This record gives sequence, C-alpha cells and structure tokens, in this order.
Amino acid sequence: MSEKEKKLCDCEDECHCHDDDCDCEDCCCEDEIVELTTDDGKKLKFYFVGTIEYKGKNYSAFEPAEEIEGIEEDDLIIFELSGDDEETAELLPIEDEKLLDEVFEEFCRVLDEDEMAEDAEN
Repeated sequence: MSEKEKKLCDCEDECHCHDDDCDCEDCCCEDEIVELTTDDGKKLKFYFVGTIEYKGKNYSAFEPAEEIEGIEEDDLIIFELSGDDEETAELLPIEDEKLLDEVFEEFCRVLDEDEMAEDAEN
C-alpha cells in the first residue's frame, strides 16, 4: 500500500472525539475505525473520513487511528476505490500529484459543506 498524504485543511472536524481518552456520549469512533493491510501484510488502523465521487471515480479518505511511522496524526490519506462495492473495493494509491491535490481540495470542500449544513441545523 503506497500512501499519499495531505494535511487536513481548516475544514477539519473540531469534535476531537478521536482522542484516546474520548468520553463524549455521542462518540461513534469505534464504528469509524478500519484496519488496512499494507502490501507486506502489516495491519494499520485508520478512521474512515468518507468517500466522494470526483470526475467519475470514487475516492476514500482516512486519518491514522494510531501512531504510524512516517504519517502525522492529522494527515489525510486518500485512495482511489476500484470496484463498485465500498466494502470490497481495492484501495489504489493516487500517483498523480495534481489529481491528488484536486481530490484533497474536493474532500475539503465537501467536509466544509457538511459542517455548514450541520451548523445550520443547530
């Protein structure tokens, strides 16, 4: 698994319920943690951020749920999904830096829109 990483922009969720000492009553962290396996068989834990469609392809983003060498805790790891089913799709690294930047910006836009919609509901 080749990881492409980007720092989260200012639209990052402010909940902080991903902390190890989380005690918020509405925490759904356990449901969000996924285990990804590297090409060499190492299992790594990530928080699932979400999936978006961009230019006809699907992309999923993850944040580290544990300390991982070479990855900062606020890095956003983005993969292209191959296949139709999110549960069984293969995660492919995004090799094109320009495309990676575009997908990252789209994730930020979507997260920002979601946050604004939640604020409007409250």
